[in-house]
Amino acid sequence: MSDPGSRLVCDPPQLDWRDEACVRASDYGDVYFSVEDGLEESRTVFLKACNLPEDWQGRSSFVVGELGFGTGLNMLALWQLWRTAGERSGWLHAVTVEKHPLSRDEARRALAAWPELAPLVDQLLAQWPPAYKGAHRCVFAQDRFTLTILQDEAASALSQVEAEVDAWFLDGFAPARNEAMWSQDVFDQIGRLSKPGARIGTFTVAGAVRRGLSAAGFEVSKAPGFGRKRERLVASKRACDTSPRVSPFDRGAALHGPVGIIGGGIAGASLVHALTQRGREVLWFDREGLGSGASGAPAGLLTPRLERADRPHQRLSLAAFHFARRLYEDRPGFLPTGVLRLAKDDDEADRFAGIAELMGEDVRWTGDALEMSAAGQFEPARLVASLAGDLRPQVKVISKWAETADGCVLLGEDGQEVAQVACLIHAGGPHAMLSSVSASAGQVVVLPGGALDQPRTWGGYVCAAPGGGTLLGSTHVKGWEGLPTQTALANMRAGLRAHLPELDDSLGDAPIDEWQGVRASTPDRHPVIGPYPADDFGAVWAASARSGRQWREGRETGLMSRVRVLSGLGSRGFSHAPLLAESLVADLCGEPSPLERAGRESLHAARFAWRDLKRKF
Repeated sequence: MSDPGSRLVCDPPQLDWRDEACVRASDYGDVYFSVEDGLEESRTVFLKACNLPEDWQGRSSFVVGELGFGTGLNMLALWQLWRTAGERSGWLHAVTVEKHPLSRDEARRALAAWPELAPLVDQLLAQWPPAYKGAHRCVFAQDRFTLTILQDEAASALSQVEAEVDAWFLDGFAPARNEAMWSQDVFDQIGRLSKPGARIGTFTVAGAVRRGLSAAGFEVSKAPGFGRKRERLVASKRACDTSPRVSPFDRGAALHGPVGIIGGGIAGASLVHALTQRGREVLWFDREGLGSGASGAPAGLLTPRLERADRPHQRLSLAAFHFARRLYEDRPGFLPTGVLRLAKDDDEADRFAGIAELMGEDVRWTGDALEMSAAGQFEPARLVASLAGDLRPQVKVISKWAETADGCVLLGEDGQEVAQVACLIHAGGPHAMLSSVSASAGQVVVLPGGALDQPRTWGGYVCAAPGGGTLLGSTHVKGWEGLPTQTALANMRAGLRAHLPELDDSLGDAPIDEWQGVRASTPDRHPVIGPYPADDFGAVWAASARSGRQWREGRETGLMSRVRVLSGLGSRGFSHAPLLAESLVADLCGEPSPLERAGRESLHAARFAWRDLKRKF
């Protein structure tokens, strides 16, 4: 998963379309669905085998796992059934794995055979993820349905899943043609993720599959097959006693009741958006009001963070960018302009060319610039207001909090109680009261003149200002105080002149608008999410840090149970905040994580405390 030489995109499938009624994977010599009727096959082999819809009746949350997402047909059949026979106040969560993801157009072509699914197909295709490796979350809030697609080898993908699964659809290509999908490692991962009583449906009756599932803790039996197949398998997870294991990077327990949020910027608004989708009560506070801090700039650029490596945080960053891109796409204040990243010298040009080799079609090296076609320009205040909906933060300073047995008490500047909540999420940027989070001042200016067809960035950036003129950004100064305006302007224009001298010549000298704000940064320049480390973190984890083992048996985590954080977003708050907020809300609601485990742990709020602890040994 961390090979710096591997591509960040999955290999595409090799498709054979000679029979339009049943597309084949020519590299596996197998079909994606039954020639007789793929949709009816999904209903029989998977939905009925897993006793759906009966098993989700009376459940507030139900989780389905799948191997072999393929065209998405099984998930569409599941979604259709949920719409007609699902719990009206419950949520359905699906987690699926695919090694060779189809493109949006290929999926559309394959699914055209079922007009009855067309409304759902359109919604699925609107959120169809790019082919980047890792986890990709789709949220269909109107139907209380989430779909998380992990794009990688089955065993690797499952090792990154954090979920408790109620039912499994095993729909990989035939075991004789796709042994990696049906290995004992895969079966053991399925067993690890399954609740007692979890059901499995699959088309195959291969002996290796029966034995593998049995060894992973399932009772296996045969059932009548579909179409030309005489038999199929069904299975159920046996109950077993296991000692609880915890990690210094624990997700935190699910909590019911009102949620307090501190922070009126993009992080707070993203949390509000995700929580209100779940119908959770929210109490929202900010010292300045909506759109405060670094979310108050007149314009910004939505760009992916790019590295020349396949690492957990890079996978997460790309998934977050595309999640945000889909979320903003039809909202006021977002422009799908694309962005050009200019190289400062030959070494950086070589690095950019190398990055483009690892990326998908949305990142291309032109020879002069890194062209990021999915990137765009946005107006922060409009996007924040759109995500917040009808809710606005109370203008209050929350200076302290105190955990109680059943909640968290929030205190104002005068020490008086402001509110009681079940959980507090601090999304107040540099005010997060976490030692690893510090302030980084920044500023932008708008100058008269200039004409740009597309934003450019080189460390600084330039784009058309929403109200006219050209916006230059931005400075990065440690601490709460920015530079004097003329000094900041001189620095920004020096960068502009080095890269775009003709544009610099066309701009006036006197700013017609300017903005200063403070970002939250961390020592490794990655965000912090998850539960705060508690005062006893060192005592709880000292022995584990000494041995290097990142887990222990028991229930003590050394983390605060009711206080969590989303901060340290730096200059990429608008690209990271929506997915990280979705992750925190999933944790809080007891849902499958939308992130790969390694990616989530790479951003955990306790990572700096863990590193400090390990240095002592």
